[in-house]
Amino acid sequence: MTSSTMSRVRLLIDTNVLIALEDPGQTEPLVADFARRCLAGAIALYVHPATLDDFDRDPDRRRRSISESRVSKFLQLAPIPLPPIAELEARWGSIRSQNDRVDVALLHALSINTVDILVSQDAGLHRRVKDGDLEERVLTLGDAVVWLRSLQDPVDDGLPYVSDVPAYSLDPTDPIFESLRLDYPEFSEWWSTKCSPEHRPCWTISGGDGRVHGLVVRKPESGDEIGVAPHLRVLKLCTFKVADNAQGNKVGELLLRKAILHAQQNGFDFLYLTTYPKQVALLDLIERFGFETSMENAAEEIVAVKPIRRTRLEISDRSDLADVLRKNYPRFSIQDPVSLFAIPIQWRFHRQLFPEAARLTPMPLFGDETLDLRQAGRKPGNTIRKVYVCRSFNKMMKAGDVVFFYQSREDAAFHSQAVTTVGVVEQVRRARDYRELSRSTAGRSVYSEDDLRQTIEDAPNGVTVIDFLLIGHLDPVIKIDKLLEGGVLKGPPRSITSIPRSSLGTLLSSMNFGFAL
Repeated sequence: MTSSTMSRVRLLIDTNVLIALEDPGQTEPLVADFARRCLAGAIALYVHPATLDDFDRDPDRRRRSISESRVSKFLQLAPIPLPPIAELEARWGSIRSQNDRVDVALLHALSINTVDILVSQDAGLHRRVKDGDLEERVLTLGDAVVWLRSLQDPVDDGLPYVSDVPAYSLDPTDPIFESLRLDYPEFSEWWSTKCSPEHRPCWTISGGDGRVHGLVVRKPESGDEIGVAPHLRVLKLCTFKVADNAQGNKVGELLLRKAILHAQQNGFDFLYLTTYPKQVALLDLIERFGFETSMENAAEEIVAVKPIRRTRLEISDRSDLADVLRKNYPRFSIQDPVSLFAIPIQWRFHRQLFPEAARLTPMPLFGDETLDLRQAGRKPGNTIRKVYVCRSFNKMMKAGDVVFFYQSREDAAFHSQAVTTVGVVEQVRRARDYRELSRSTAGRSVYSEDDLRQTIEDAPNGVTVIDFLLIGHLDPVIKIDKLLEGGVLKGPPRSITSIPRSSLGTLLSSMNFGFAL
């Protein structure tokens, strides 16, 4: 293997991804984008010997020969000895079939860092690593494309907007409706007789092509619709759809965050949707953030329900805190033993991570120079799971701690020298070279390859990688003079800085998230 190959980020592709890449028919846009970006960037694509075993079991000799010839186009890992079956099952679940054996063989190769990232469309494989140490390194094709875009593309000013519009204002011939009609033959009638005439409210995300890339149709209901007390308020997501050509843009996570925060801040007790079992990606997403999917309705759809609570989140055991926080999102705790930290962030990274909180210059509207909440439906959306990279390191920071992002001084920025944003830590890691940093940020990153390489070059002793959940933005933001007066800070922070609990009152007045703290 050449030294140039050794320096490249290594992706291991599962059999299903290989087949998609080599499909002789029409290539899906997402697959084409993945292939193009791998060719254009410093990405080495590997296949595992177990993939060859998959093809060897094909009884059709001609098809098997064709498959093997396609595999030869990719770099191949040498055979890797596996630990005992009991050890593999203890880590990744039961092994009952040949497909299971292939799954754990791929995961073992990833776990010993033979490769940096595993790309697979196998829902079962993703479930094996859910909430585990490899979860962030096992990506779907869509997540892999998001990651590659962040590495390769310049920052795009045209960030997706979540718009709040009535159903009648949408074009029923938009391509996003075609697949809905295929799944639901009665969709057109429902849309024309219910949604449009009733002015059903919708959240949409539009793409640069003018088409709808994401759609949620919502409807307030009473509790008896999901078998709870009738007086309880329920918000149904009647339709939750991401367009086929928008896969890999985190559109689903943008819409989910919008729905959860809307329900949280508007007094709903439950949020729910129905979907078919084949919608694996959607089910994985909503289950991650606290939807319970134990029911089925008469149409054989899964009914997924998320309780919306406004009481204080009590935390008794920190061992699985990251999972507890995700399932209770957006609620979190600021009570002991949770620690509070201020994290300084430069303007350009603040703008990338939190676009809807970034203001370059004041934008007066009828004399009001504060954030215009009347335009909330037009603000750029944002994802829930994020990562921040910095040279500063605090050995005390741990899962569950609350971080307050402080936008450092930038004369052109409206919120210069202010705490703007709140997040909750999922995990903290250290990375000492580009490859380690790249795989640590995969799936969440907004940093370009140049950003990551420069960060490593500027930090010979390594960098800190903070995985966190975005909770929300302070309203209003808290400027440096008030932070100093309230004892939150002793001066403009230059590194990760502890915030004394005695100063919480200054911060709480701007933390209006719809639940008790």
